Amino acid sequence: MARAFDFLEEGLIVLGLAFMTVMNFVNVVSRYCFTNSFSFTEEITVMAFVWVSMLGIAAGFKRSSHLGMSYFVELFPQKMQAFMALFSMFCSVAMMAIMIDEGIVMVEGQIMLGARTPALELPVMVQGLAVPVGGGLIALRALGAGYHEFKRLYWGAGSPADPTGGVPRCQE
Repeated sequence: MARAFDFLEEGLIVLGLAFMTVMNFVNVVSRYCFTNSFSFTEEITVMAFVWVSMLGIAAGFKRSSHLGMSYFVELFPQKMQAFMALFSMFCSVAMMAIMIDEGIVMVEGQIMLGARTPALELPVMVQGLAVPVGGGLIALRALGAGYHEFKRLYWGAGSPADPTGGVPRCQE
Protein backbone atom coordinates (compact mmCIF):
# COMPACT_ATOMS: atom_id res chain seq x y z
CA MET A 1 0.00 0.00 0.00
CA ALA A 2 2.82 2.39 0.89
CA ARG A 3 4.61 1.66 -2.38
CA ALA A 4 1.44 2.38 -4.34
CA PHE A 5 1.07 5.69 -2.50
CA ASP A 6 4.74 6.53 -3.18
CA PHE A 7 4.26 5.69 -6.86
CA LEU A 8 1.10 7.83 -7.04
CA GLU A 9 2.77 10.77 -5.30
CA GLU A 10 5.87 10.68 -7.49
CA GLY A 11 3.80 10.04 -10.62
CA LEU A 12 1.69 13.12 -9.92
CA ILE A 13 4.84 15.19 -9.46
CA VAL A 14 6.26 13.98 -12.78
CA LEU A 15 2.96 14.51 -14.60
CA GLY A 16 2.59 17.97 -13.09
CA LEU A 17 6.09 19.02 -14.10
CA ALA A 18 5.61 17.61 -17.61
CA PHE A 19 2.27 19.39 -17.90
CA MET A 20 3.78 22.70 -16.80
CA THR A 21 6.65 22.30 -19.28
CA VAL A 22 4.31 21.57 -22.19
CA MET A 23 1.97 24.46 -21.31
CA ASN A 24 4.84 26.94 -21.08
CA PHE A 25 6.39 25.65 -24.32
CA VAL A 26 3.08 25.92 -26.19
CA ASN A 27 2.55 29.43 -24.87
CA VAL A 28 6.07 30.58 -25.84
CA VAL A 29 5.79 29.09 -29.34
CA SER A 30 2.36 30.67 -29.78
CA ARG A 31 3.60 34.05 -28.59
CA TYR A 32 6.71 34.17 -30.80
CA CYS A 33 5.45 32.37 -33.91
CA PHE A 34 1.87 33.60 -34.05
CA THR A 35 2.12 36.75 -31.86
CA ASN A 36 -0.78 35.44 -29.85
CA SER A 37 -0.50 34.26 -26.25
CA PHE A 38 -2.86 31.87 -24.49
CA SER A 39 -4.02 33.57 -21.31
CA PHE A 40 -5.24 30.38 -19.69
CA THR A 41 -1.83 28.68 -19.64
CA GLU A 42 -0.56 30.92 -16.86
CA GLU A 43 -3.54 30.06 -14.65
CA ILE A 44 -3.26 26.31 -14.99
CA THR A 45 0.54 26.40 -14.80
CA VAL A 46 0.37 28.26 -11.48
CA MET A 47 -2.22 25.78 -10.18
CA ALA A 48 -0.04 22.86 -11.22
CA PHE A 49 3.01 24.54 -9.66
CA VAL A 50 1.29 24.92 -6.28
CA TRP A 51 0.22 21.26 -6.26
CA VAL A 52 3.63 20.01 -7.47
CA SER A 53 5.36 22.13 -4.82
CA MET A 54 3.30 20.64 -2.00
CA LEU A 55 3.74 17.09 -3.28
CA GLY A 56 7.46 17.74 -3.77
CA ILE A 57 7.87 18.91 -0.18
CA ALA A 58 6.17 15.72 1.02
CA ALA A 59 8.44 13.64 -1.20
CA GLY A 60 11.44 15.53 0.19
CA PHE A 61 10.42 14.62 3.73
CA LYS A 62 9.99 11.01 2.68
CA ARG A 63 13.62 10.95 1.55
CA SER A 64 14.80 13.09 4.48
CA SER A 65 15.96 15.64 1.91
CA HIS A 66 14.56 18.62 3.79
CA LEU A 67 16.76 21.34 5.16
CA GLY A 68 18.39 20.65 8.47
CA MET A 69 21.11 21.94 10.71
CA SER A 70 23.32 18.88 10.43
CA TYR A 71 26.54 20.67 11.42
CA PHE A 72 25.04 21.77 14.74
CA VAL A 73 23.25 18.47 15.39
CA GLU A 74 26.31 16.34 14.61
CA LEU A 75 28.22 18.05 17.46
CA PHE A 76 26.08 16.07 19.94
CA PRO A 77 26.26 12.38 20.88
CA GLN A 78 24.23 10.05 18.69
CA LYS A 79 21.48 9.42 21.27
CA MET A 80 21.00 13.18 21.68
CA GLN A 81 20.85 13.50 17.88
CA ALA A 82 17.99 10.99 17.95
CA PHE A 83 16.00 13.17 20.33
CA MET A 84 16.78 16.24 18.22
CA ALA A 85 15.31 14.34 15.25
CA LEU A 86 12.12 13.79 17.29
CA PHE A 87 12.02 17.46 18.24
CA SER A 88 12.43 18.43 14.60
CA MET A 89 9.63 16.04 13.66
CA PHE A 90 7.27 17.52 16.27
CA CYS A 91 8.09 21.07 15.10
CA SER A 92 7.42 20.10 11.49
CA VAL A 93 4.12 18.44 12.35
CA ALA A 94 3.07 21.44 14.48
CA MET A 95 3.86 23.77 11.58
CA MET A 96 1.84 21.57 9.23
CA ALA A 97 -1.09 21.56 11.67
CA ILE A 98 -1.10 25.37 11.56
CA MET A 99 -0.82 25.29 7.76
CA ILE A 100 -3.70 22.82 7.48
CA ASP A 101 -5.89 24.92 9.76
CA GLU A 102 -5.12 28.17 7.92
CA GLY A 103 -5.50 26.40 4.56
CA ILE A 104 -8.97 25.20 5.50
CA VAL A 105 -9.95 28.74 6.53
CA MET A 106 -8.59 30.03 3.20
CA VAL A 107 -10.50 27.43 1.16
CA GLU A 108 -13.70 28.12 3.10
CA GLY A 109 -13.30 31.81 2.24
CA GLN A 110 -12.71 30.99 -1.43
CA ILE A 111 -15.85 28.84 -1.49
CA MET A 112 -17.91 31.45 0.37
CA LEU A 113 -16.84 34.19 -2.06
CA GLY A 114 -17.26 31.95 -5.08
CA ALA A 115 -13.80 33.00 -6.27
CA ARG A 116 -12.97 31.94 -9.82
CA THR A 117 -9.94 32.31 -12.05
CA PRO A 118 -10.17 35.12 -14.65
CA ALA A 119 -9.50 33.21 -17.88
CA LEU A 120 -10.91 29.71 -17.36
CA GLU A 121 -13.44 30.53 -14.63
CA LEU A 122 -12.17 27.58 -12.55
CA PRO A 123 -12.91 27.64 -8.82
CA VAL A 124 -9.89 29.10 -7.02
CA MET A 125 -10.41 26.51 -4.29
CA VAL A 126 -8.88 23.90 -6.65
CA GLN A 127 -5.56 25.67 -6.13
CA GLY A 128 -6.29 26.52 -2.49
CA LEU A 129 -6.93 22.89 -1.58
CA ALA A 130 -3.25 22.21 -2.22
CA VAL A 131 -2.41 23.91 1.09
CA PRO A 132 -4.42 21.75 3.54
CA VAL A 133 -4.07 18.55 1.48
CA GLY A 134 -0.35 19.13 0.97
CA GLY A 135 0.05 20.01 4.64
CA GLY A 136 -1.54 16.70 5.61
CA LEU A 137 0.73 14.76 3.28
CA ILE A 138 3.79 16.63 4.54
CA ALA A 139 2.78 15.94 8.16
CA LEU A 140 2.44 12.21 7.43
CA ARG A 141 5.82 12.16 5.69
CA ALA A 142 7.42 14.17 8.52
CA LEU A 143 6.11 11.67 11.07
CA GLY A 144 7.48 8.75 9.08
CA ALA A 145 10.85 10.38 8.41
CA GLY A 146 11.20 11.51 12.04
CA TYR A 147 10.40 8.04 13.34
CA HIS A 148 12.87 6.36 11.00
CA GLU A 149 15.59 8.92 11.76
CA PHE A 150 15.06 8.49 15.50
CA LYS A 151 15.19 4.72 15.15
CA ARG A 152 18.33 4.90 13.00
CA LEU A 153 20.15 7.21 15.40
CA TYR A 154 18.97 5.70 18.68
CA TRP A 155 19.21 2.00 17.91
CA GLY A 156 21.26 2.04 14.73
CA ALA A 157 18.34 0.55 12.78
CA GLY A 158 18.83 -0.04 9.12
CA SER A 159 22.58 -0.35 9.31
CA PRO A 160 24.06 -3.48 7.72
CA ALA A 161 25.78 -4.31 11.03
CA ASP A 162 22.45 -4.37 12.88
CA PRO A 163 21.01 -7.91 12.67
CA THR A 164 18.03 -7.02 14.87
CA GLY A 165 16.55 -4.53 12.39
CA GLY A 166 16.50 -1.80 15.02
CA VAL A 167 14.91 -3.81 17.85
CA PRO A 168 16.72 -2.97 21.10
CA ARG A 169 18.45 -5.86 22.80
CA CYS A 170 17.99 -6.70 26.46
CA GLN A 171 20.89 -5.77 28.69
CA GLU A 172 22.40 -8.69 30.60
